[in-house]
Amino acid sequence: MHRRGVLRWTMAVCLCFCAAIGAAQSTSQVIQGEEIENFLAQAKITRQQSISVGVTLPRKLSLELDGKVQFGAFKTIDEGPVPTKQLDGGVELQFQDSWRTEVAAYELDKLIGLGMVPATIERTVDGKRGSLQFWVTAQMDEGQRVKKKLSAPNPIMWNQQVAKMRLWDNLIYNTDRNLGNILITDSWQIRLIDHSRTFRPFEQLKDPKAPTTFSRSLLAKLEELNEAMLKEHLGKYLTPYQIQGLLKRRDAILARSKELIAEKGAGAVLYQ
Repeated sequence: MHRRGVLRWTMAVCLCFCAAIGAAQSTSQVIQGEEIENFLAQAKITRQQSISVGVTLPRKLSLELDGKVQFGAFKTIDEGPVPTKQLDGGVELQFQDSWRTEVAAYELDKLIGLGMVPATIERTVDGKRGSLQFWVTAQMDEGQRVKKKLSAPNPIMWNQQVAKMRLWDNLIYNTDRNLGNILITDSWQIRLIDHSRTFRPFEQLKDPKAPTTFSRSLLAKLEELNEAMLKEHLGKYLTPYQIQGLLKRRDAILARSKELIAEKGAGAVLYQ
């Protein structure tokens, strides 16, 4: 093929590839933001149905506003915090299972720029207060991915998302992360739901060895967190002890990142 023809063919392929990427990005479901929060707060509830999975008995709500129809997960459980709780897996300390931490998780996600927790607000339905979370359109959950032995098309981006999730679950001391509440979109983006058993007041990390690589932007946002900021955005849903525990765990995550950077070098530990 003539050199000029090769050049034109190469440019055409690149343009098609870029267009395909743009189309995929444009169809990605937006899960956060003021517009979605307002929709959740103002939309008319046209139907309610039970959700078959989960022990917290959430309900799936059909929502409609200005011709737009969407779903939401409404959770009213509000147990604890209590010093101890006997569960099937044993005794848990400082147990809490509450819709309040669902809202707190979303507010914290916004503060640090995680971008994985769907918009979640406080709302009263049929006289009961609870959390209303935007319903994520997912192609599968992590359990289904593992069962089908599927691999992400971009392993590097996938591993970075998993690293963020591990940092997040340590930051909020999540005791209920499982394969069913890790959702995967059709563009292989991880979405995290079910945060009613989080924000224990403990100072130590739940799994100190889990964070091994870190997002630079996420670390920068963690460093900006302070007690006044957390009280302003999360104080309605968390106790002072929970906020203090959160800050202590933040400090532990930052300390681990610095320790690993000193040991392995920034290039092996940090990514954008």
